Formats: sequence, C-alpha cells, structure tokens
Amino acid sequence: MLRKFLICLLYCATAGLLFPEETVKIDTALLDKAPIVKYTENRSPVSWSNFNSGKQIRDMGRKLGAEIRYQEQVKKAESPYTSGYPSYKYRAVRIYPDKRAGADVVYIGKYSKVDTFRNLTRIISGYIEEAYGIPMEKADSIAVKVCYWNTNHYNDKNYFRVNFEVRIREVFNNRTTNIGLAKSYKNWPGKARIVIPFKMIKEAVPEVAEPVQPKVEPLPEPAKEPQPAVIQPTVVQQNLQPETDTAPEQDTDTGISSLPLFVLVLIGIAAAALIVLIIFLIKILINKHHRQD
Repeated sequence: MLRKFLICLLYCATAGLLFPEETVKIDTALLDKAPIVKYTENRSPVSWSNFNSGKQIRDMGRKLGAEIRYQEQVKKAESPYTSGYPSYKYRAVRIYPDKRAGADVVYIGKYSKVDTFRNLTRIISGYIEEAYGIPMEKADSIAVKVCYWNTNHYNDKNYFRVNFEVRIREVFNNRTTNIGLAKSYKNWPGKARIVIPFKMIKEAVPEVAEPVQPKVEPLPEPAKEPQPAVIQPTVVQQNLQPETDTAPEQDTDTGISSLPLFVLVLIGIAAAALIVLIIFLIKILINKHHRQD
C-alpha cells in the first residue's frame, strides 16, 4: 500500500518535469536567409526637442518586451499584448502558432518619429532583449536581420498568408494595411508592422542518473593478542577448556541508509515536488497582488 502511494506521489510530482511547457525562440534560421538591404534615412539635423539618447530609445523597446514577457509568463495571456510607453508610439502583440507559424508583431506608431535605421534597430533590439531574454549584443545582431527579413517580404501578403497565422496579417490593420518594413524612413511611422518570427520549443529535461553506491573496502581484522600458556595440573585429569569471550552484539543500523534505493529516490523527488508546489503558490500570490494593484 505504501509503495502504491509513493508511486502516485511520484507521478504527480514529476508531471511538470516530464511534460515541460513550450517556450518561444526566435527563428534565426529563417532570418539568416534574408539579403542585406540599404535603407533611405533622414539626414537632416535633429532638434533638441526631439533628441533621445541611445539608451532612451532602447528602453522604449525594452518596455514593450518586458510587458509581453510578463503577460506570457505571469498573466498566462492567450495572446500577450502591450501598448508600451508612451502608448501612441509603439505597440506589440504575440500570436502563438496553430496550423501555421507564430510571430510577434511590433507596430511603429505615427508619432514615433523614428527616421534612421540605427534607431529603429535599437527599438527592435530592446524589445528582443526583454521579450526573449537575449543579451544586448546578440539582440542587436538579430534586430538587424529582423529588419532585413521584413523588408524582403514587405507587403508580401501571400507569403504571410501561406506561412503564418492569419492574425499576424490582421493585427493592427486598422492602423495600417502595410506589413513588413519599407526601404524608406518616410513609410515607417504609422505605416510599418514589423514581424518577428518564432518557433515553439520544449525545454530539455535533465537526465536523472541512478546514484552509484561507493564501494566499501572491508576493514582489516585486528591482530590477535597472544594468549598466555595454561599449565595443566598433574593431579586433575580433566581437560580444561579456556573460556572464549563472545564479542558484544553490534546494534544494527536502522537509519536512512538501510532504506532501499527506490524509496530514497522517491523521497527526493517528493521533496522536489513540494518545492515546485511552494513556488507555484508564491506565483499565485504575486498574481493576486498584481490584480489588487
């Protein structure tokens, strides 16, 4: 009966480990195929009222990406969406795959005033950095390829219809009918929907190896002390047998080391399951706190 109970507990505890949730990963293999594009940028001087530092521009994309990741991992939203800050400049939505591939769509609002390729890639890089947990240097490289790929498929609606979910073509189409990125900066603010293709992957479950019991070398037997000679008296004719001291009985170890290996493994996994349950309850409390806020 105890064994059946432990097996049931093991199954419940390891269900999340054996069947991990899928996570998103940018389809870099698809982006790598995009040829390099030369863009037309605004070369006029920037007025002090419109000046933003490189970090400020990156932070706009980071704000979008962080909110998308929060909606996905904490809120468990069916289709994470964010309007960023300020909301009239950039928006983003994540569309998961069903019959076709999924993607993130970043809308460049008409008040964004982005007019150079460098600043555009800063925004996309900041988004990728936070939404996918990628270091800034790697995110910069991916952001450039994302722009190239979107320009190569600019307004190629048949390509997106065949390869991607229909919602990717429909989202933000009340603001612009264009999809992808034009070569000229004049068609960016309010006229660009940048698609970031991704694929779903499962996190690898680490293999659990059976613990190897260390080989215990037998202890050497203690040297026997010489016994004193016993002189037999001549009068008494009976043979006297020397008493042999019996070794005291050693207490049998009834601790945890005497348990079977199978039970030890089950106890360890049950402890891990308890930790996972505690973390899950903490997440629920955090979600509840966010809702109250």
